[in-house]
Amino acid sequence: MDDSTVLPRLMLVTDRRRVRARNLVEWIAEAVGGGVGIVQLREKDLPDDELRELVVRVRDAVPESTCVVVNSSERVARTQKTGLHLPAAATTPRVLLEGLRPFRPFGRSVHDEKEAARAMRDRPDYLVLGHIYRSASKPGSPGRGLGLLDAVCRAVAPVPVFAIGGVTVGRIPEVIHGGAYGVAVCGPILTSNDPRRVAQAMSLALEVAVGRV
Repeated sequence: MDDSTVLPRLMLVTDRRRVRARNLVEWIAEAVGGGVGIVQLREKDLPDDELRELVVRVRDAVPESTCVVVNSSERVARTQKTGLHLPAAATTPRVLLEGLRPFRPFGRSVHDEKEAARAMRDRPDYLVLGHIYRSASKPGSPGRGLGLLDAVCRAVAPVPVFAIGGVTVGRIPEVIHGGAYGVAVCGPILTSNDPRRVAQAMSLALEVAVGRV
């Protein structure tokens, strides 16, 4: 991204199964109303035509300033002119390697220092590191901890790192003080009965932790 562009600090990672019978787009809109600034559409099993339709519906439901990022599908990101997010094991699209950088922002998931170092070769705009704490989405797997967060954040600075995995409102101060730029969340918002209220609480905790309040 342009050096003058400041990324929002609260990212929502979607999973339509976790909203159960409720409307995903409505849940996203409520979360954005509460302070979510980046929406990562992580619906990797959707065919491209359905994912494109979802991008259009989300964009119609949220302010233009909201950053929409598509997980995994370069084709949809390109045709819809969205950001692109790639999993740690994904191959980087050739268009990015050639330096054309059509996707804004471009991010990658990482789980350790080696993956972070490899991701940095692609000059990402941000990284998502997880899972930091024990998470319901990773049953039986302990969190990777604040020590890893600190090490990765130091290694990739000044690239922003979003902490994901078991991050609650109460844990936001320690992940920010541990080096994270922001947080990425899924369950706390998608499974809540009031996504706007949860997003508001997380946004306020982020502002306090970074010294804006």
